[in-house]
This record gives sequence, structure tokens and C-alpha cells, in this order.
Amino acid sequence: MYCMENGMMNTVCGDPFQRSNNLWKKWSHSTVLQTSKVISDCPGDMWKYDVMTTIGPFYWNRQHSKVPLQNSVLACLWTLSNQESYRGVADRFNITKSTVCLYLHEFCSLVTTYLSHHISWPTGQALHNSELGFRAAGFPNTVCAVDGCHIPIVKPHCENPVAYINRKQFYSVVLTGFCDSKRRFCHVNVGHPGSWHDARAFRLSAVGRLLDEDPQSLVPEGMHIIGDSAYPLLPQLMRPYRDNGHLTARQRRFNQKLNVARVVIEHTFGLLKTKFRRLKCLYMKNIANISIAVTACCILHNMCLEEGEAIEVDEQVEAADNRAPHPQNQDAVLHRNQICDLF
Repeated sequence: MYCMENGMMNTVCGDPFQRSNNLWKKWSHSTVLQTSKVISDCPGDMWKYDVMTTIGPFYWNRQHSKVPLQNSVLACLWTLSNQESYRGVADRFNITKSTVCLYLHEFCSLVTTYLSHHISWPTGQALHNSELGFRAAGFPNTVCAVDGCHIPIVKPHCENPVAYINRKQFYSVVLTGFCDSKRRFCHVNVGHPGSWHDARAFRLSAVGRLLDEDPQSLVPEGMHIIGDSAYPLLPQLMRPYRDNGHLTARQRRFNQKLNVARVVIEHTFGLLKTKFRRLKCLYMKNIANISIAVTACCILHNMCLEEGEAIEVDEQVEAADNRAPHPQNQDAVLHRNQICDLF
């Protein structure tokens, strides 16, 4: 489930989406068969079938469109997966440019509303599997990894568009992502200005707030999240030792193992931007629409992984700022030193 805060999309804990029986009764079986026929010859694309069958009843009910469901959904997926102009997409699917824009926003909104359960915090067996993956990477007792990346955008329509110019002098929003050891997003927060530091965006995310208010609800005793030097050192959040030229051998080993395990979140961003190339530059000006579109791509990314679709990683990911210093948390320092002693 998701909530909007000041135009930003943020994952929150809640009950999974429950399908409406009444809407499903109205959903035409012939339409499902037609959709299945369109994608049946595409290996690894059954997640697209799942998207259509889940949002179909709601899409049909809200749009009252004469455009076939499979055409509009596939047009939206094509738009998100490519950098082709809206005019080119319109010509490709025999619809108007304005219809492409309208359908894209509606599609992303429906995905974030009715498929949000595909992004969930690891608990139970999922937590165990994630911990095993990080243990195999050399950093045990890890719940997930966190990092931030920039999503390039055009100049937004808002009160202070200059705030969205990052240190590399282009407009962007910050995507703060948390992923498990299988490169699956378990929480995302999107929409903060590109000029913001990673730590500030993290602090205002749902996870950052819960770690401050009730950390045990997210991170079991003795476990932790891992991040780079952009993030504060907390008992539940491990970051590398700052290299001042006087690190001990164990501290250097700790940094090396943490960085090797943490690279999974960078690979996750690379997968996301490889599959959904529209994120290399979003030509949207409304921050709320931008947040919804990016979140929808993260949900669809997880659905691709669940289907087992193979994707080559794009290593060129625009990292967010990680330069700001952080005050020391003594309990966290002690916990990090205890982990360091194990190496």
C-alpha cells in the first residue's frame, strides 16, 4: 500500500490488495483470452498478463475507452521500457499523442494502487532467504541494502524548481531504494529534490521514520540494513568506516565485505533503468506524476524478477550525493566494532 506526502510516493505497511468480486464478475473472460493470445508467444512475459488481468477491471471501469485493453497496456509498457518519443509511441500503437500521456498516467496510478503488494518488507521466510544471500556475499545478519539514485527529469512545475537541480547541474528527483539479496525492491521512496542529500531523503522515508520511532518493527535484534557513507551509522544501519588513512586491517576488511554485499542495490538500480529506459529521463513536469511513474516501474521490476526474466545490468547509474558528515551514535559504533571483530 502507498501514501502520497507532498507529491512524493512512499511505501507503507498495510494489508495486500483485495480484489473486488463484483468488478471481476464484470470483467470479460473473452478479453482475458485475447490478452493471453497477444502475449502467449513472448517467453518470460507472463508478468504482463498478470498486470493486465489485475488492473483490467478497474481500468475498463474508469476509462470507458474504446481502445482495447491489451493495446493501451502494452503501449504504456512500451513507453516505460523505451526512450521513444510520445509521438513515435502514438504512431506505433495507432493512437494519439495525448492519449499516450493520459493512458500512461492512468496506468502508473493503477499499478501503484492495485499491484503495490509486490513491494513488501522482508519478513519470515523472505527475511531468512535475504539474510542467506547477504551471508553468502560475506556480510551476515543483513536485512537489506539501501542507496539513492537520481532520476533525471525536465524542469518541474512547482514552487521551487531550482531545488531539483542536483550537484551535476541537471534536474532530478531522488529515488531511495531498499532491496534484498535477490535485487528485489522491498521499499522505495521517490520525489525528493535532486539537490537533497541521501541522508535527508532517507530520514524522511517511512523506513527512516520507523527506525527512529520503532526500529524493532523493521529490523530484528542483532540484524541490520547496510548502506554507503551517505547514511548515518545506527544500530540498525551499518555503513563503512571513514577512511582517514589509519584504518586497521580488520576495519579495511569490514569495509571491503560491506561494499561487496552492498553492491546489490547498485545492480538493482541498474536493472531498473535497463528494463525501464524511460527513467533515464522522464519528460514529466508534475512531481506527483513523476513519483507515481517511478514507483510503478519499481513494482514492475519486482514482477519481472518473480517471473524469472533475465535482464542485463546497466552499470551507469547516477548516484545521489554522499558527501555530508554524520554525528556518531555510540551504540551503533559499538555494534559496528563488534561486527568488525568477527572479520
